[in-house]
Amino acid sequence: MNPPSLPVKWAGTAAAILAACLAGWLLSGRARAVRDGFRGARLYDEGRTSEAWPVLREAVEATSLQSKPCVDLGNLAVWAIDDGGFQHQQGIQDPWSLARTAFVAYAEALDRQPGNPRAWAGMAELFKKARLLRMKEGTLDLESLGQPAPGKLQEEDDFLIAAYRKALHFEPSNYFYHAYLGDFYDERGFRKKAVASYARAVEIMPDLSWHYYLPKHDLPKDLYDALSAALQRALTTNPTVPKDRIMQNMGALSEMEGDIDAAMQHYRDAASIAGDPSVYLYMLGNLLFREKDCDEAEKILGQAIERGTLQPRTMALSHTLIGACRSRNDDLEGAVTHLEQARWINPNAWYIASDLAAAYEKMGETDKAEAEYRAAIRLAPARASVYSGLIRMYRNTHQLSKAIPLAEKLVKMFPDNQVFKDQLDSIYRELGRPNRG
Repeated sequence: MNPPSLPVKWAGTAAAILAACLAGWLLSGRARAVRDGFRGARLYDEGRTSEAWPVLREAVEATSLQSKPCVDLGNLAVWAIDDGGFQHQQGIQDPWSLARTAFVAYAEALDRQPGNPRAWAGMAELFKKARLLRMKEGTLDLESLGQPAPGKLQEEDDFLIAAYRKALHFEPSNYFYHAYLGDFYDERGFRKKAVASYARAVEIMPDLSWHYYLPKHDLPKDLYDALSAALQRALTTNPTVPKDRIMQNMGALSEMEGDIDAAMQHYRDAASIAGDPSVYLYMLGNLLFREKDCDEAEKILGQAIERGTLQPRTMALSHTLIGACRSRNDDLEGAVTHLEQARWINPNAWYIASDLAAAYEKMGETDKAEAEYRAAIRLAPARASVYSGLIRMYRNTHQLSKAIPLAEKLVKMFPDNQVFKDQLDSIYRELGRPNRG
């Protein structure tokens, strides 16, 4: 076989170079689109939505493979439906155009990645916003205000539920989707379904601090019962969260309900199986202190401290609580010992200085008490209680001239507080000056 001629060789080389250049250009374009997508997402996360908007639009148009910028653009559009300032900045006259942009963005994301759960969840949120837009454009029935939700689904609600279920199908461990679905059911009057969704969210993530919909107090009975059962199930169905952590959350839930005895038992159970029970002992001791069982609280907190594994802040709090217990029992020297230890660990805590001041005041060491009260004021100058303690001590020790500047400052800080005004008037009367002016 004859070797190829020189022109043929050059033609092949040129074609190879051209192909390499073309591939490099395509790859650089794709890389630029990916960078734009990440940059747009970062701008959106930072709250710089007006800057994120054009960057995300360019990222979506620059590539046909990446689904993330489509989802981010959809999320931004859904958020902007309620933001008139953003719409004015971008020259958007009709919020429905944002709804359409969001729908197209999510649809494009699902075309690129049909199993993208964030796109399905975004669709569900879009359906919510679209319904609210229609309500704003319609007439308001004043007689319906304050009435409970009808408990009847509309056709568009079926789309929303289906979208959330799709998201959960592709990401079954995302407890937020269950919670969002619970919010929807609750708004629409389906309380049992709402509670079931919230319970499922808790079973998946049995750490109550992640669940935004839980009130700190006055937990509804149906929700308490459902979440208690969910946490109990999680002990056997959720291998990702340690059992002691689940028991601790059972205690926290019982506290929300006001069942203190149950809460204490759950904390004891958590401590009994934990490799390091110190944090659960602290929780139990804290609760005992709040229930005014100082002897048991001091005993439990002492056990937590002895292990030496508490975080510094929790260690300082444990010493502070024991100090308060000792003070209640008139063991003032013991109180000062623990409070000094707490301050050594956490020197910037105003409440430690305040408790030390109160202990020294009870001991009659007014100079030390005054120094601690003033330290508390320096650490928390906007807190009224740190001034009140020192004012009380000055009045009790007949140092009214020192009390006046502090009382005046409280009135300036809280001009609508009648108690502070009356306090200042009372001090002036004690000095024989009935009028503040």
